[in-house]
Amino acid sequence: MFRASTNTRRRVAAAVLVVAPLVAVTSSGQIATARTETQREPNVAISASPQRLDLLPRPCIPTLLTVGFHNRSGQSAYATAFIRTMSPVRVSDEVVTTYVPPDYAATAPVEVRVPGDTPPGEYPIHLDAGRKRVTVPVVVSAEPDDPNRNLALGQETTASSTGGVLDPCGAVDGNRTYTLLGYNRPATAWADATPSGFPDQVQTTLAKPAQIGRVDLYTHADRRFALRDWDVQALTEAGWQTVAQVRGHTAGRYSSSFTPVTASAVRINMLATNGYAYSTLVELEIYQQ
Repeated sequence: MFRASTNTRRRVAAAVLVVAPLVAVTSSGQIATARTETQREPNVAISASPQRLDLLPRPCIPTLLTVGFHNRSGQSAYATAFIRTMSPVRVSDEVVTTYVPPDYAATAPVEVRVPGDTPPGEYPIHLDAGRKRVTVPVVVSAEPDDPNRNLALGQETTASSTGGVLDPCGAVDGNRTYTLLGYNRPATAWADATPSGFPDQVQTTLAKPAQIGRVDLYTHADRRFALRDWDVQALTEAGWQTVAQVRGHTAGRYSSSFTPVTASAVRINMLATNGYAYSTLVELEIYQQ
């Protein structure tokens, strides 16, 4: 049997020791390069417009923030922005992802709103995309000190049910005309989703308890689709109480005046229409007197 001499074995071992580090260095370098290419972030800039949001505490009337992505590289990329807010600010989306072709700018809309009882002040919104951050201050102002103002405008509004293209917020958006949802156009009214099933209800919560003495209701301007019978109810310290009743109405606006009460919410309890299967409410307005 052939046996290598001690010197031969040492030379082979030395050769292995010399070659192995070269292989290791080469492999390590290749892996490092591959990882660098895989983990390299796309060159996408993030922006926000406007750079400052000024809004009133009207949760049913959101303010629009446009998140922008600008791909400055030569390769397509998927860009993601994480949106972080400070309470009580609410956003419609906490994560926004969009495809951005090379040298192209893409945008994504985000609705921003605050509850009706939000104190005046500044609340930041942070947009994070990779290592990039954009901060947008949200400046909330107090409602105008006007005794004649509509207390329902933009306030939190819910309904017993809602027809597909409508929204309860459409009944407190300040628009007294009946408009359905359309391209880049919000619905400006509410209708229920239970045909010929009564009662139907819409409830608006005030920003804070207030004395109220009048409720104006705008139903459809066409009698065929208008409300006929309903009760106006106020949430007081004693619970819900009916402060006004309307029977035999035909179409359009009806104003209910009553002995003032201190209420935290108002509810319209709809009992009948003029023949249409659905209750329709175009606008609900609440006043002190």
